[in-house]
Amino acid sequence: MAWVVWPLSARWPDRRPIGVLMLASTYHSSATNPRGWFNDKSADFMGPGGKERFRKELLNCADISIANLKRLNAQGVIVWDLEGEEFPHKTSYIGDPRLLTGLAPEMAAAVDEFFKRFTNAGLRVGVTIRPQELVFDHGLPRQAAALDIHKVLLDKIDFARTHWGATIFYIDSNDGFWRPDEVLQLRLLQSQRPGVLLIPEHHDLPYWAFSAPYVSLRRGDADLTARLARKLFPSSFSVLDIADASPDTVAASRHRGDILLFRAWYWNSDCQLLESIEHGERQF
Repeated sequence: MAWVVWPLSARWPDRRPIGVLMLASTYHSSATNPRGWFNDKSADFMGPGGKERFRKELLNCADISIANLKRLNAQGVIVWDLEGEEFPHKTSYIGDPRLLTGLAPEMAAAVDEFFKRFTNAGLRVGVTIRPQELVFDHGLPRQAAALDIHKVLLDKIDFARTHWGATIFYIDSNDGFWRPDEVLQLRLLQSQRPGVLLIPEHHDLPYWAFSAPYVSLRRGDADLTARLARKLFPSSFSVLDIADASPDTVAASRHRGDILLFRAWYWNSDCQLLESIEHGERQF
């Protein structure tokens, strides 16, 4: 198969951890906080002074997260739900920073200052993007499949790169194996933007030739496909979500060069585990 001889193009030598910021929850939306910001139904970001109250909460979250990221020597952060979570699953993660002004004006007013805090601290920043486009049918939102995945994702990436210097992109809800042309379109995208890290949620073996596929460790060790990928593409690596994973599995993944993904907006068991692993490495 042609993909076997593709040169590895996921050039990302920094394998330090990456933090995740989940700023909202659709389960905590309310009339005064329709996008569920900070998991607080009682918050009022809609009335008089709402944008300023949101800004203060957002920047406080940034400061706490930066302290956690720096303490754990992380390389950067991905904001999972930059547009908030106003709509239910499977639309909850919008994955389109271009729509921020229309969908979340309170975030649009503060987002430049928010990301600047991270980049001023020497951290990389990233966002979730999706290979679909948000549309409204009779007022109801849905993610519409895109024929030209490459263009949709490229436009979203370039918007985030231009506005905030984003270089890390989690690709949510891609089709993977079920859409054969997707791997070719993403491979082209990576070759055109070699300075970004693509982290596709769904994947099969060829994705390891040019990206860093997402794998959740809560189900155990990295899957068989990842192990086979390392044999075919020796420099390949994964981005591994360590939430609820066993310490031994996380430590083994860290040692083999995978990037560990952890919840960064508060100090939690992910952070404690990463800190204990780092201390163990220093002692060794």
